[in-house]
Amino acid sequence: MDLKGAVVVVTGGARGIGRGIVEAFAGEGADVVIGDLLGVADLAAAAAETAAAAEALGVRALTVDVDVRDEAQCQALVSTALDRFGRLDVVCANAGVISLSPVAELSVDEWDRVMDVNAKGVFLTCKAAVPHFTAQRHGCFVNTASIAGKRGSAGAAHYGASKFAVVGFTQALAMEMGPFGVRANSVCPGYLGTSMWLNDILATRQAAGEDVSEVFERMSEKRVPLGRPQTPADIGQAAVYLARADNVTGIALNVAGGLEVW
Repeated sequence: MDLKGAVVVVTGGARGIGRGIVEAFAGEGADVVIGDLLGVADLAAAAAETAAAAEALGVRALTVDVDVRDEAQCQALVSTALDRFGRLDVVCANAGVISLSPVAELSVDEWDRVMDVNAKGVFLTCKAAVPHFTAQRHGCFVNTASIAGKRGSAGAAHYGASKFAVVGFTQALAMEMGPFGVRANSVCPGYLGTSMWLNDILATRQAAGEDVSEVFERMSEKRVPLGRPQTPADIGQAAVYLARADNVTGIALNVAGGLEVW
């Protein structure tokens, strides 16, 4: 796929991995549609910064308010991309949340929250684009899973279950869409120093007086074979590869520095 002039939708695109994906595609000359919860002040500000960074690379960027748990909003996201830019080539269902809890203490509400965003959100985002991709007989889905979607980890049953769901859903989507020339793959990040990791995971584990960033770096050096954490740019690079690789579909690509257990 030639990405210059292509149009790419990225959910959860305001910051973190989403921003890395947006910037990677913008660097290849693709116009980008950044879907996120713009009603949340810090996400709206982050989305505006990400859009400005993309436009600085010479492409068009659009921010769209979307809650991926809502089918109508996902449909509107795709419709807006088509109305504003006249085409759609790649959909990156990236929006996600995380929390940690042993099963014995995990509430039904928290299970539902994580599954709704991480699994149902991917389904609804992709479903919204399926009719268009089917009709034009080309297109590509790149869904954000996790290495936690290949091997479960204690304390993250709900998160792992949601990411296993992404991997399985994407494999099935690849089989269904293959006859129409449409591909679907997932990317499986390892450790990233994003807000989710630093604020939602490690902040609850650090010892008194420790800097959470130092805890993260130390953990990455110890556990990742390549000795460093992954970055949003690493994930963006993988997403661009999967969008371009015309004979690759149905895979779950690890971008984890050799790490296998989350």
